[in-house]
Parts: sequence; C-alpha cells; structure tokens
Amino acid sequence: MARKKKVAELDAILERIPEDKQYIGQKLVDELVFMQETLTTLKRRIKETGTEEEFIQGKQNFVRESTALKSYNTTVQRYSQLYKQLTDLMPKTQEAEKSNAVYDFLKGGSA
Repeated sequence: MARKKKVAELDAILERIPEDKQYIGQKLVDELVFMQETLTTLKRRIKETGTEEEFIQGKQNFVRESTALKSYNTTVQRYSQLYKQLTDLMPKTQEAEKSNAVYDFLKGGSA
C-alpha cells in the first residue's frame, strides 16, 4: 500500500513537469521507484541483522558498519538527489517567482 502511495506521489510530480522535460522526468521516476524498493529491502535487512557486522582479517576479528547500512546510507543520499532533480524539473510556482523577484530587487539595491 505504501509503495502505491509513493508511486502515485511521483506520478503527480511527473504530471506537473513540462512536456519537453517529460522524458528525463520519467527516467528519474523509474530510478526513484527502483531505489524505493532497494531501500525497503536494505531497511529490512538492517532490522534483521543490525547495524554492525563481524569482520575477520587474518587472525583478528573486527566489528564494522554493516554493508547493508553502508548501502542504505549511500542509496538514501542518492535518492534525495534524484528527488530534488525531479522536483527541479517542475515549473516554479508564482510564490517562488515572487520571492525571487524580491531577492533580485534587494540584490540590485545593494550593488
């Protein structure tokens, strides 16, 4: 159920993207859906096995961050970047344009 909600959310963003950017938007959505599934799998594995794992090198035992946790952290970071790229494809709202106009005015006035 949560997966359908996330996909619907991404599709709603995709609908707001101008037609000339739809192709790249769809590619980003496809990657984001895959990453969501990967994150779910990694999260499940982390809950089952914990955040640390034993590592044997030579005759010594070490405890290190689990590979699942490393993968999760990397994937969630990349997910956030792709999500931002997707939302950046949407046209700016009138409110955002107004705030940029104020910024531009203030910037011009201080020069």
